[in-house]
Amino acid sequence: MKKTANKIFVLIFSVVCVALSVVIASLLSSAITVSGGATITNSFSDFKIYCISLGEYTSSSQATSKAEESLKKGGGGFVFKDDNIYHVLASAYEKENDAKLVQQNLAESGISSKIITIEISKPQLKDVSSEQQKKSFLQALSQLKTTYVMLYDISVSLDTEAFDETKAKIEIIAVKGNLESMLEKTNKGETSVDGIYYQMIKNTYSQTETILESLKNYENIDGITLSAKIKNAYLNIINQLDNLIDLLNNNI
Repeated sequence: MKKTANKIFVLIFSVVCVALSVVIASLLSSAITVSGGATITNSFSDFKIYCISLGEYTSSSQATSKAEESLKKGGGGFVFKDDNIYHVLASAYEKENDAKLVQQNLAESGISSKIITIEISKPQLKDVSSEQQKKSFLQALSQLKTTYVMLYDISVSLDTEAFDETKAKIEIIAVKGNLESMLEKTNKGETSVDGIYYQMIKNTYSQTETILESLKNYENIDGITLSAKIKNAYLNIINQLDNLIDLLNNNI
């Protein structure tokens, strides 16, 4: 009798967990539409990303624990460090109004949150060998931003059931292919400064490709949805882009 009761409890608990994941994911995509993609350009202006933070901590371990909880409920669960404060980010938006709308939806469901702004600086790319070389690097950086946008679109499509997992993985493979193609087209340059910039960009591309490969091979073995892992991935990629541009602007 006890075994039967335990089985029923486990079943109910599992259903509740799945339901919570669906609710959180739905709230994070409520009234948000896909962006329609992004265009690769030869320019790269500074821009802002508005992130939903579900908590801020002074301890990395506390933030990591909250992040794992966020992931299991359908959020991005990415730990973002800013001025010795660890923020647990659930999702990110190009438009501040979208972030405010999601924050309001979360509040109405009893979930407190805060909007954290990540400011991506304009790349200076000082001392590159030519304007053509500068354009090549800017295109490569623009592709990283596009990768974030496309993953965002895929996560929203999953949350709104416009995509199933198979369709989402096909789109992820295309995103990875675009990234690999762009790196092949990126000029390595002719000077040592060009070479340093190129290597920095290549390193970030390699990290991003690893993230995309993991998404492509996704299997639900830990109770975390593909949508949640995609959110975590695009938050990670935005953070990497921010760090990369800081390095490019300050390292040489």
